[in-house]
Amino acid sequence: MLEKITDRIYYMMNRDETDRPVLGLVIGDDCCLIVDAGNSPKQAQEFKMELDKMDLPPVKYLVVTHHHWDHTFGLTEWDLVSIANHKTSEYMNVYREIKYDDSSLELAKEQGIFNDFSIKCIKAEITGRENFIPGNVDLSFDGELTIDLGGITCEVRQVVSPHTDDSSLLYIPEEKTLFLGDSVYGQTIQGYNHFDDQLLFPLIDLIEEYDAEHYVCSHESVCSREEIVSYWEQLKTGFDIANTCSSLEEGLVENKKQFDTEPSDDDIFFMKSFGLR
Repeated sequence: MLEKITDRIYYMMNRDETDRPVLGLVIGDDCCLIVDAGNSPKQAQEFKMELDKMDLPPVKYLVVTHHHWDHTFGLTEWDLVSIANHKTSEYMNVYREIKYDDSSLELAKEQGIFNDFSIKCIKAEITGRENFIPGNVDLSFDGELTIDLGGITCEVRQVVSPHTDDSSLLYIPEEKTLFLGDSVYGQTIQGYNHFDDQLLFPLIDLIEEYDAEHYVCSHESVCSREEIVSYWEQLKTGFDIANTCSSLEEGLVENKKQFDTEPSDDDIFFMKSFGLR
């Protein structure tokens, strides 16, 4: 079942256990657009089954928010005009150059292409891996792209984010909805989530330029304006404390001093994400 954001926008919820991201649907008068391809043919098929239950204009376009496998390995199931920025398309070619049997996945892990969790999820999601070949997009762009669906426009913008340098945002101004992909997440470095503040805070400033009320991050439910602002504040607090304290223990004391309460798991996560150990 799809969740409704507005009359024109729906999404399929993420599933953490096998790293399924949110998949989005934008409905125009003339045609529809899909946001991200899914982490496997299986996820794409399940999403398509939900679309078949709806009385929709033709589904014509698919936009990929970035190259990571969980957003792109479902692409082979979609007979649509698929779109991504040039850098995303280039990175996706790496996935096409490797094989997906057990031994090849282990080799890809040694090369830094996948980690243990990714391999576990790929094995759970994709059957017939020995014959699996990931797809690539049909159209690539640089900078910005506007797609007219009839009565609804999708503004796609290439950005550099702390998660990956090939991120794309997708904004639907008529519905005040912004798909962020994984752009506002960090990346895993030596087993820890890590945020590069030099990339993160300029990205937040850019996101704040959009007149949005609904924010769609790929691995959680939709955020309201109030919720996304709260997230920015948590990030800023974690950064400030990490910048002034020399250890996590000192950071915990400083956090409790500032807010007169024990730090939450999220507080600790963000302090660690900015380098406190």
